[in-house]
Amino acid sequence: MTELERIRDIVRGRKHERIYPSSREYAVLVPLILQDGELRLLFEVRQAEIRQGGEICFPGGEIESGENGQQAAVRETAEELLIAPDTIEILAPMYEVMGPGGVKILSYLGLLKNYCGSFSEREVDHIFTVPLSWFAENPAEVYRGNRLRLEVGDDFPAELIPGGLQYPFRTIPRQQYFYRTDGGVIWGMTAELLFHCLQLLKVSPGAAEISSGKKVSPEAAEISSGKKEEQRPGSAPEGTPA
Repeated sequence: MTELERIRDIVRGRKHERIYPSSREYAVLVPLILQDGELRLLFEVRQAEIRQGGEICFPGGEIESGENGQQAAVRETAEELLIAPDTIEILAPMYEVMGPGGVKILSYLGLLKNYCGSFSEREVDHIFTVPLSWFAENPAEVYRGNRLRLEVGDDFPAELIPGGLQYPFRTIPRQQYFYRTDGGVIWGMTAELLFHCLQLLKVSPGAAEISSGKKVSPEAAEISSGKKEEQRPGSAPEGTPA
């Protein structure tokens, strides 16, 4: 076998593979309930004693061995809200986001049937709901930030890089979304997922303001978050050295 034949044999049938694969995968449910003829979104406030206690989130958790994202979202929601899995109707898969440490989070839109307000006090402090129509009149506040920054130790071989540590390393821009509801401030990945779900469902008018004070249209928010953006000829992809 020649060297070229050996290489062909190795790569035959190969598909793209992440260099830095997600070490853990999670799934969340974006839960709708129908109350008095009105669709509402349900949110949990996490118990103070658990990680990220007191924060607002959607029900969900880690995908266990042998199950897919949808199964995990249903199982975790049933456990956290003390409801039967068959009372959860999955309407559609929604979005995938990368969380801290590179974890992958899958989201699903679902409908809770005959939900009566129950929840597990071990994980949830309380729940609250917001009418879907409220988001049509109260767009997200959006602020620009950077997701990634290079931090190195004293032994980093900066001399091997043109310009050393003054090299113009690029960060990954990421929008930070905030909703000020009567139940509390929704922010972080929960708000990010919520924003894009509302856009898909044509409920929200888009973003309100960013740190520069300018109005942001839904189209501009999608471009700045990475959607619809076309790479300029000769420019480096986001997150790579320019």
